This record gives sequence, C-alpha cells and structure tokens, in this order.
Amino acid sequence: MSLVVSRSKRAAVISAVTALVAGVGVTYGMMSDAEAIPPAKKSCAFNALENSAANGWRAVSGSWVTVNNGASGRYVVVNFNADAGVDSSAEIRVGYRMDSGSVQTPGAQNFANHTEFWQTRHSMVVMWVPSGTHAIQPYWRISGATGKNGVIASRCLTAEAYTS
Repeated sequence: MSLVVSRSKRAAVISAVTALVAGVGVTYGMMSDAEAIPPAKKSCAFNALENSAANGWRAVSGSWVTVNNGASGRYVVVNFNADAGVDSSAEIRVGYRMDSGSVQTPGAQNFANHTEFWQTRHSMVVMWVPSGTHAIQPYWRISGATGKNGVIASRCLTAEAYTS
C-alpha cells in the first residue's frame, strides 16, 4: 500500500515543520543563562567598617543596589549579610535607605548582639519600592551607651523584585 500525498499538502507539512524548528531554534537562541540575581541587584564588599554609638545611622559603604520597577511599584525582598562583632551591652541595628529618603526599618532591626567571637549575620526585609528606578542602601548603628563600638566586614546585599 502506498501513500500518495499531493504536492500542496507536502509543501504545507514541510512549511509547518520548518516553522516549528525555526521557532524552537529562535527561542533557544534567545534564552540566556538563568541568573537568580542580576548584577545591578547584588553588591559585595570585603573591607571592615567600624561604628560607635555616638555616630547614629551610618551608610554601609560599598553596599547598594539599584531596583528598576518600571511602571508599577512592588514589594522587593532585600537581603543583607555580614560578619559582625559588637561590644558587650550593645547591639548592631540595621535599616535601609531608598534614594535620598530617611532610613527605614521595614523588618527586624537587631542585626547583632555581643558574642565571644564574630559571627555571620543576616537580615531579610520586604520593602515597598515605588515605580521607576531606585537605589537601596543598608545603614547601621550601634545601640548602646556612649563608647560602645561595633565592626562589620565581608558583606553582601541583594534585592529581588520578582522571579520567574
């Protein structure tokens, strides 16, 4: 038994298969490596920063990220971690500043209490970031009596506005 296919049907099938293969090829070719956190939304620094209770809020220098929400605002997950040490009877507090606004404390603030040795600490907060492009920077202060000091080092900051 032989199968006879008209020239027009064969041309239609070949065109459909060619379009499918081309579509898959274009889709595969346009895909880039998956990256959970784009470069502008991550920042790491490895020098040590010192602060004292008398200074109040200070910027965590070398750590800031840019978030572009386009035409709509959304909640952004901000993660900050660092190796930290602080004097006894003192705490390190963490807040976040967006653009040139005031320091916000949208989540847990107590970043570190005194321990015998430094420890890696982590803060995760959820911040409302309006539409457009905004810079987010962590700030820190020492909560304690005058003369109490703290140090942070080897720190990273990330911000994720949405995932797919």
